Amino acid sequence: MNRKAILALGALASVGVAELWHGPLGAANELQANTERRARNLLDYYELPQVTARMDDAPLTRRLILKGPADDFQRRALVEKVGELPGVDEVRWDSASPVIDNFPRRAAPPGSR
Repeated sequence: MNRKAILALGALASVGVAELWHGPLGAANELQANTERRARNLLDYYELPQVTARMDDAPLTRRLILKGPADDFQRRALVEKVGELPGVDEVRWDSASPVIDNFPRRAAPPGSR
């Protein structure tokens, strides 16, 4: 065999093993389940039962999507805390999640301008 054929066989074997590991052998599903469980535990610890965390559909991205109502402070803090979990590479908020204003600004009294 020549050098190119050996390299091609090696690349094909690597892709095959990766497909087996992330498919039928279940490493991707296990990573997804463990990460979502850890995120749920963290959200419960911070008493945010209305916020959910799920892994993106492509587990190799290791992206966690948060969804639910939260204010700006909670959003920033959760991105930081959830991002520290093992197996998480990136944390994003679902664009449909409402931003809560816990501290609305008071309107200026009339004639104060």
